[in-house]
Amino acid sequence: MAPQMRVTIAGGGIGGLTMAIMLDAANIDYIILERSSSLKTLGSTIALNACSLRLLEQLGLWDDIQKIAKPIAGFNIQHDDLTPIGKIDFSFGEKHYGYYAYVMARPALFELLKSRVPSNKIKLTKQVVDLVEDDTGVTCICEDGSHYKSDILVGADGAYSGVRESMYRRLKQQNRLPLNDQQPMKLTHLSILGVSMALDPTIIPAMEDKHSWFQLMLFRNSRYSIWLAPIDGNRISWCYGGEIESNPDSDLSTGVNGFWEWSPNKVHTMLDDIHHLLTPFGCTVGDIIGSTPKELVSSVVLEEKYFETWHTKRVVLLGDACHKVLPFAGQGAIQAMLDGQCLVDLLHSLDGNPTTADFERAFQSYYHDRSGTARKAVIGSRLFGYFIDSKGFLAKWIRKISLNWVPQWCVKSLTNCVMRHRPQLSFLPAIEDRGLYKAWW
Repeated sequence: MAPQMRVTIAGGGIGGLTMAIMLDAANIDYIILERSSSLKTLGSTIALNACSLRLLEQLGLWDDIQKIAKPIAGFNIQHDDLTPIGKIDFSFGEKHYGYYAYVMARPALFELLKSRVPSNKIKLTKQVVDLVEDDTGVTCICEDGSHYKSDILVGADGAYSGVRESMYRRLKQQNRLPLNDQQPMKLTHLSILGVSMALDPTIIPAMEDKHSWFQLMLFRNSRYSIWLAPIDGNRISWCYGGEIESNPDSDLSTGVNGFWEWSPNKVHTMLDDIHHLLTPFGCTVGDIIGSTPKELVSSVVLEEKYFETWHTKRVVLLGDACHKVLPFAGQGAIQAMLDGQCLVDLLHSLDGNPTTADFERAFQSYYHDRSGTARKAVIGSRLFGYFIDSKGFLAKWIRKISLNWVPQWCVKSLTNCVMRHRPQLSFLPAIEDRGLYKAWW
């Protein structure tokens, strides 16, 4: 029997919505406070692998995910003139782990998760600006003056988390906040990204391929690159960007969610510079960008930081709020989902009417179970970014050796280390482990 408690989730993003679905499955009451005036997401695509797909299948989402997603075969990497560099083959995923990795439009996954959360559980225009925590619960104070009290508060409100800011402010006043957590996030990359409209498969035959091969085009003379990924509906997800210079242009301004705005002329200039480039699909970059609706184009700062402090007595952080990863290894949403699985399992295991001490022990277990994996995800994403973006003779030869001379069994062994963690909720019927390489949990 589930414990009697009420949970407030700050943030209606992918991590918050997935946790809400899991809380429903655990028969634990909750409410979502979303700071925006509407529940929607920005961005182009998202990739999920076996680490999270087994959990999503357990939640009854697998069939719907397959309808909106395309299995990933691997990465083809080339220079901007299409001179080949090498490839990474991940087509063994389903056989080894029970699932391919899948790529899909981020809004499509978001709408699927949103459809599983009752609308009366979501409160819009509720930005958390402060909180009051005591042994009877935690009260969220929102920017509009409203108050929401519950047993615990989960900060799933992203890299620029208001919950984390409020929690850290109090800890700093008490001299209990580690120095690392007082440092700002490192802004590392800028990108412009989008998703095209449906393209003609008679002109671009790759659109009809069952699997998606990501096409990476690396510029020889800069740390910029173009990423192209075929997704469902004969569309192509694209991203153009690279590492921030030591002194970025002064006309860059960052919003509260990490999305940035340059003048329209600046964005157009950046995109005009690559319009003429031929892609591996036979069309030009301009053909893909030109078929992208303006509302599906975003400009975004990519930042990273691993935070040491994840919780106080009745407040706990999840996903980007406590470990913001670069997107190169596709770990952001996956790690948020795994955070939620671990946390909901621990909450479900509590008896009766949990006390502050009960919640604190659960949060300590959550940190113990998740912090190491999350830290590795931050480091791994950073290293993959270096692998792609770095220039010079040494970087060139590292890519050449890694992509052409390292045997496939070595690639599989490294991937096995990542994919061994495919957890499920302990209180729901288990999903069979269909992979040859069995999960550790």
